[in-house]
Amino acid sequence: MKKTYMFLMTVLILILAACGTSEGEQDTTQGDETTEDSLTPPEVEVQFEGPLPVNEETTIKAVVTQGDKKVEDAEYVEFEIWNDAKGEDSSEKVKASHTSDGVYEASYTFKEEGTYQVIAHTQVGDLHTMPQKEVTVGEASADNSHDEANGKESSHDHGKGEFMVHLMTDNAFKAGTESTLTTHISRMESPFEDAIVRFEISSDQMDKHSFLDAEESEPGEYKAAHTFPSAGEYTINVHYEKPDEEIHGHKEETIKVTE
Repeated sequence: MKKTYMFLMTVLILILAACGTSEGEQDTTQGDETTEDSLTPPEVEVQFEGPLPVNEETTIKAVVTQGDKKVEDAEYVEFEIWNDAKGEDSSEKVKASHTSDGVYEASYTFKEEGTYQVIAHTQVGDLHTMPQKEVTVGEASADNSHDEANGKESSHDHGKGEFMVHLMTDNAFKAGTESTLTTHISRMESPFEDAIVRFEISSDQMDKHSFLDAEESEPGEYKAAHTFPSAGEYTINVHYEKPDEEIHGHKEETIKVTE
């Protein structure tokens, strides 16, 4: 009788263990699926209501998708715009708002004719993308639209926009509290990986410039921690380089530090 009881207990324990393993495997699989979806890079299509006029308000749209889904809760979509004739240092940033079905819109007025670069800085979860679109404003824009409709593409030199640098200036920077400086760098719309990146920090409140070495946390994303001594405006100069490829560039941004 005792042997029979021990045998039944052994069988019961084996059955319970098998059930637990099966449920654990199922939960792990479901977790993997969620992680895989969240790692799918977002895709952004920049659209304009053209032809693009001078000194008239224009609507810029970005359609954000991730896999087969429309992204309606992106952390932010921000357009960076500059005239090629003036260079990237003259760029302006305009925040976009979500309307519906993954469409984010912003209004902008192009003040001069010419060729412009438009970058849609987009953050979805931990993933950042910044596709670039070149547009022509003014009388030439109608001809450009006609060429595109007939399958023709205008040729432009994209050399000025080979490297894109986006410093996260919307973060809350408080004096006396450790903050994280984050920049995203891309080369021809692909993450600029394995680079040497340093933040140069300067301000009227500082006796000398300070330099911080940044670490790459994600492909093309570089971070460094810093504590600002006091409130005010600071200039952050992002230096990026790859000496073996003779690449060295920089981009300046201004941030505000609060009490």
